[in-house]
Amino acid sequence: MNRYFCVLPYYSVEKEFTNPGKNIYCCRLPRNVDIKQVRKSIEKQERSPHCGACWELEDSGLTSERQIHNNTLDSLLDLNIENIELRTQKFGPEHLQIKLATSNLCNGTCVTCNSTLSSAWASLEGRNSQYRSMDFDTNWAAIKSLSFVGGEPFLERKNFKILEALIETGNTDCFVSVVTNGSITLTESNIQLLKKFSNLNICVSIDGIGNVFEYMRYPLKWAQLQENLRLFRELTNNISVSCMISNLNILYYTELIDFFKEQKLNYVCKHIIHPIIFAPSNLPDKIRDQIQIRNFKYYKEVNSFMTTKPFNSMLFDRFKQELSRQDALKKISVETYLPDFYKYLE
Repeated sequence: MNRYFCVLPYYSVEKEFTNPGKNIYCCRLPRNVDIKQVRKSIEKQERSPHCGACWELEDSGLTSERQIHNNTLDSLLDLNIENIELRTQKFGPEHLQIKLATSNLCNGTCVTCNSTLSSAWASLEGRNSQYRSMDFDTNWAAIKSLSFVGGEPFLERKNFKILEALIETGNTDCFVSVVTNGSITLTESNIQLLKKFSNLNICVSIDGIGNVFEYMRYPLKWAQLQENLRLFRELTNNISVSCMISNLNILYYTELIDFFKEQKLNYVCKHIIHPIIFAPSNLPDKIRDQIQIRNFKYYKEVNSFMTTKPFNSMLFDRFKQELSRQDALKKISVETYLPDFYKYLE
């Protein structure tokens, strides 16, 4: 078996409203990468130099996108990964997994997001062009996996139209995943539509609990997310969590992971790459020391996240400036929401 094999360059494609004509094969790859060069490295049983984000995680004992997607397609095709690799050699690339960002329609102004990806951010910053979207069609009967990302996918009507197209082709066994901020209370008609899919996953983005969540995903409310988690569990047994670890929330890592475990939620934590000012490594030693002490229970994981890159004082200054800019726009304060973290910023 080729231990460097990854299904994403061969079987997956991402389509985004920002550039509908472009095929993206992995969200962690540089946008200008030649996918043929990535495939060539895999076929030579080498680590592609473009895939460092996954290898950093795996070398640190953490779960990577490569591992997640290899396991997912393994399950969907009812083949082990060695046979998927043989299938690749025989038939070449084929798009069986599709990830769609049909629009930037969103109700959140998350700290690490921007006005391109969130209409709420565009509105807050007074942009002239706030809502952006795309139309997408394919042979829905052949798709094995379909993921909706945003924006906030549950707000976008086009996503429900796509689900209706899947039903019309009889492809209700397709693995359907919706990556949501967990703030939207679904209508009864939307619930009935989702119930038609036997392999439904709802992946909730949670980067903190309580005030940490409400600061990082302002103006969303923690109580609403908890209620929607309960409702999502009535829709499917497959509830998961996507958690982005940044320099803002890593201080609170232990309470976050303990919450996931108490709620029996399958979770994957990844460190932020962009914007780089929010990377968990962008912290001075005095804060890192306190983070390690506070999160001794998960010392190895926390340390892995903080040591992905060397500290850069200029980036840290930009980070503090960006927090001040955002707080002014939102009329809130990091000091109020995250007092334990704020005291280390002074």
